[in-house]
Amino acid sequence: MELTPRNSFPYPSERQEPFGDTAKANYLAEDAAMWANAENGNLTYFDGGIFNWDSTTEILWWTLPIFVSGFTTPYQAIIGGPASVVIQDGEVVYFQMPRLVESGNVSIASLYRSSRIFLAGVRMHDLRLFCYRSGTTLFFANGKSIKTGETGPLFGAGIGSIPTSYVPHRHAPAALVTPPPATVILTPAPLYIAPELVRIDLFLNGAHLIEGVDYTVNLVTGLATLIVPSILGARYTFFRELRDFSATYTTHEHSVKLILTPVPATTLLNALATSPTLLRVDLFKNGQLLIEGAPYDYTINLATGIITLNTASVLNDRFEIWRELAA
Repeated sequence: MELTPRNSFPYPSERQEPFGDTAKANYLAEDAAMWANAENGNLTYFDGGIFNWDSTTEILWWTLPIFVSGFTTPYQAIIGGPASVVIQDGEVVYFQMPRLVESGNVSIASLYRSSRIFLAGVRMHDLRLFCYRSGTTLFFANGKSIKTGETGPLFGAGIGSIPTSYVPHRHAPAALVTPPPATVILTPAPLYIAPELVRIDLFLNGAHLIEGVDYTVNLVTGLATLIVPSILGARYTFFRELRDFSATYTTHEHSVKLILTPVPATTLLNALATSPTLLRVDLFKNGQLLIEGAPYDYTINLATGIITLNTASVLNDRFEIWRELAA
């Protein structure tokens, strides 16, 4: 039996007898290769949350799992997240794509980093590019790219991909609501609605609530619906962001809120943005606003986006990072 030089397909040696098993192995290998190449043309990447790329530290971050599918089965391959990878100039990052998954989503075991795509014992059609670095830019397999210092959604970000301009906005005065017990729907005054109203943040007795977990909002009506009804003495404060149709420019934008649940004993959090884009950070721990400064709760290095906690995290701690970005 012989092997082809590139794909290691088996074929019979000269005057090999019998050669039926070797010929069958060759046909099966070619069948698998043609199937994989057809599926590769349909591979789609989605989710991954928020991405950040910094060519100085050479670190690419993302906040949620990335799903990859060729849509030949109902199941998907998963590149784990939140995660990060170090990428040097000229390097490629790639993975081995699982085929014909019969039940449940499958986690991709590893991302490989090298100057070329190669993995001993794996045929080329099963190795798929994740991204390639050229200078300070990363180019992804689906045609997306990200430049150093950029932060935002990459897969599924819409036509504009990572936005470079922002809609002008202003902040409405805080509105206090003190409802009777068992109230579910909160109505702030004055009432703002869409399209002027673009965002609501809600606080209960000074603690920040998480949208989708503690409450939901309807921007069309301007109302908030509590997951758990109010109790006696509860005080709810509305922070609202309004689109400013009269403004011709804007000074800043509020990026997507990052929710992190680090392992115990963590002291460093990454804001996934850097200056001059990153202007300011507000940090919440389990709903409580922390105070910036070395004698207090944390410090922030805007140049790196790294937040240093003065007290290490413990089990079940939940941090929420608000980021103000330059327009």
